[in-house]
Amino acid sequence: MVKVRAKIKLYSGGGKRKTPFKSGYRPLFNVLEKTLVSGMITLLDREDFKPGDEGVVEINFLEADCSEGTRFFFYEGVEPLGEGFIVDAVRE
Repeated sequence: MVKVRAKIKLYSGGGKRKTPFKSGYRPLFNVLEKTLVSGMITLLDREDFKPGDEGVVEINFLEADCSEGTRFFFYEGVEPLGEGFIVDAVRE
């Protein structure tokens, strides 16, 4: 398992997500332009993450090749819902 702290931004407007998400949210992630991988987001400083918000979260991946500074996008379906970059990563 790979646990990372990442700064993310949830897009807003258009056909993007219109409702907030809570800890336990499991979108698909595109890390290093490779196959989409699953991960679970844990919110660190709030109860919900609203469209347009930016902040630092914790993400647990079952397996992902990522390191500090890696940029990624996260998805529900085919359109990206948001983007982020990894602040630090720890293999468990």
